[in-house]
Amino acid sequence: MEVRIGSKTGSEVPLPSQLLDRLAEQLHSDQKQWLQQLTQEPGRFADLEVAVHQTFQQMAAQLVASLLARATQQSAALEAAKKK
Repeated sequence: MEVRIGSKTGSEVPLPSQLLDRLAEQLHSDQKQWLQQLTQEPGRFADLEVAVHQTFQQMAAQLVASLLARATQQSAALEAAKKK
C-alpha cells in the first residue's frame, strides 16, 4: 500500500528512520522558539503548552503513517514471496 501525506497526490511518507531524524531537527528548532516565547511572554504559558501538545500529536500521526507504510510494504513483499 502506498501512503501519502495530505492526499493521493501528496508526497510519500518517509521511512520511519528518516522521519525520526526530521522530527528531531524540527523539535530542536521548535524548542528554541518555545523557550524564547516563554521567556518573552510567561503569561502565555497555557497557550504554549497547547502548542507543544499539538506539535507532538502531529508528529505522532506522521510516525504512525510512516510505520503503516513500512509495514504494508513488508507485507506485500512477504505475500509476493509466498506466491513464488
